[in-house]
Amino acid sequence: MTPTPGAVAVELRALRRSFGSVVALDDLDLDIAPGELVALLGPSGCGKTTALRVLSGLEEADSGQVLVGGRDITHVPPNKRSMAMVFQSYSLFPHLTAAGNIDFALSLRRVDRARRRGIIDHHLDLVGLGSHHDRFPTELSGGQQQRVALARALASNPEVLLLDEPLSALDAQVRVQLRDEIRRIQLELGTTTLFVTHDQGEALAMADRVGVMRAGRLEQISAPRDLYERPVNEFVAQFIGSTNRIHGRVSAGHVRVLGEWLPVLPGSPTEGAGVALVRPERLSVTPAVHAADERGFEGTVRQVSFLGDHARVYVTLHDDTELQAFVHSRDTHGLGLGERVLVAVDKAPVLVTA
Repeated sequence: MTPTPGAVAVELRALRRSFGSVVALDDLDLDIAPGELVALLGPSGCGKTTALRVLSGLEEADSGQVLVGGRDITHVPPNKRSMAMVFQSYSLFPHLTAAGNIDFALSLRRVDRARRRGIIDHHLDLVGLGSHHDRFPTELSGGQQQRVALARALASNPEVLLLDEPLSALDAQVRVQLRDEIRRIQLELGTTTLFVTHDQGEALAMADRVGVMRAGRLEQISAPRDLYERPVNEFVAQFIGSTNRIHGRVSAGHVRVLGEWLPVLPGSPTEGAGVALVRPERLSVTPAVHAADERGFEGTVRQVSFLGDHARVYVTLHDDTELQAFVHSRDTHGLGLGERVLVAVDKAPVLVTA
């Protein structure tokens, strides 16, 4: 199910929450469309978890409103909100089986006993654990326990699913597998979802839109590609991925960088000196001996970090500018330490800071 354009399932309106002198939410506004998965991303203490807890009812805002389906639920207790949450810790009862954990949650929702077995079977099948009904948490891996927690949350058919860093306790390979599974299930069911994470890769891979928070405010909320390619400020650009800071001069809406005139993004200065924020994959690195006729600035390879399908190549230009580029692994021949190379940049728009 794709999100419904123009419709709103969840509205956070001017939410403010302080803990003593610390402002966790600073007049936060956020809309989530029906069926949309929105990820909140940001450094520790930025307010993303507080926003999720206020939406769930586990925290009460000092001021502002929470609306779901147009209903004001600001002061509705958590157990009266049609929501379910999956936490970083699996929060399963150790004395109950996988099926028992889901059954207990359904009993709290006053679901008729005769209907529960079918709901349990369906949701364990949905998360790929159809043969694990009778396993206790100690008999399940971390990834399997989190699948049970997800099945338990979805079994109540919530209006809104809340995910509080549900993958951070898992190892890397399982994290990627479960990340893709959660997104597949969310799309299949069309459940409106708010996902909190500190992992940029998870947010970009899973969400319809990603919101980057700082000091209780949304700096930017956009589709993943727009957020990555068109950040509104330096904080977003640097938080959402690696950047090179290259000095240049802006004139007539373009900046001169590495011998090329690049169009600048909104929010950039229109004239004068500035610093262009250039993603590593926007740079190409070619052995100088093989590129006598190519354009680019000459430099020296200082380090090559092999990362599987690509490598991160660190280059120092003659003016001591330090750059990093992502290069496909098959193109790293001749890019050894100390090698002379030419660095060039593509002509896509860039953000420039003063």
